[in-house]
Amino acid sequence: MVFGFGSSSRPPPNGNTTTTVDIRAAHVQKFLSHATFSRGTKQVPTDPSANLYETSFAPSQGADPYTLQIYLSPSFPSQPPIITLLKPAIARHAIINENMQCVRLNGLVNWGSGSAVSLVEVIEEIAQSLIQQPPTPVGGTPTKPPSYDTALETARRSSRSSSAENDMTHIPIPPVPSKFPDLEAMPESAITRLLNDDVARATYVENMACVKTIIELKASISDGNLEAAKLNLGREEEIGGLQAEARVMQVELKEEAAKFDDIVKEARGVLDGLSEREVLDLVTSAKMDAEEKSDDLSSSFQDGDLKIGDFTKNYMEMRQKYHERAAKIERMERQQRY
Repeated sequence: MVFGFGSSSRPPPNGNTTTTVDIRAAHVQKFLSHATFSRGTKQVPTDPSANLYETSFAPSQGADPYTLQIYLSPSFPSQPPIITLLKPAIARHAIINENMQCVRLNGLVNWGSGSAVSLVEVIEEIAQSLIQQPPTPVGGTPTKPPSYDTALETARRSSRSSSAENDMTHIPIPPVPSKFPDLEAMPESAITRLLNDDVARATYVENMACVKTIIELKASISDGNLEAAKLNLGREEEIGGLQAEARVMQVELKEEAAKFDDIVKEARGVLDGLSEREVLDLVTSAKMDAEEKSDDLSSSFQDGDLKIGDFTKNYMEMRQKYHERAAKIERMERQQRY
């Protein structure tokens, strides 16, 4: 199967009545109906309170497929999915931790931080990363996956530490062999030559399988860091633009706040020079003005000069002003009595 990506729409809530169950179902349905993943995806029998899926995809025509295990806990989508690389069973890659879980991903790091990332977008991001930089298979026996809570904490810890250049705690280093059969079977003359010839000794060490694995692992980490750096640099212009917009908005906010302060000062200045009786007379006049205007609107509507939509809008606004001013007058008169 040739791997191809299309635009994947996120599963947005359908109105105010959408529940967590609806959002969870939307995530799963979007994933199961995806053009690339639908044929190679199956649900694994498990606890009915959780969902476990396996999906396989090939990076190119005729190539060995990759297999991912997607675990959705009962609290999904409040908690992010746990996605494990099952095939190849033991491999090294920049986005994979020691439990073969995919962790160094923007979609998982930002899950629940306000972004509307969907399940299928996270899987697409994993697939793209594996295709662009294939994982390096390493011999060994896969261990039993940890519990969901342990896996979730491990994934978060690995994601938080992914930006540290020298942090290697999330990368499983292959163990140093306890025996070297090739050396043990080597004639004494050959061993003496290796001890006395720096070039021959260095060449022999570099061609050892365990050393080659370390070199490949180092190259994989370097490539992963380079890719992450390029992604960050690619967003530099976007972040700069957002910062510029924020600065403009700050200036505009200060200007509007200054205008508002001036209006408040002007209003206080007018009110400070008036007695309570004068203020009451002004509000009473404004109330009568609102009543007259509402009566004029009613007359115009009855004469056919106003459409019902314009009449309803303007009449309701004016009657609201009338009742607000009448309530203020009543409150001011009550305060004067007491």
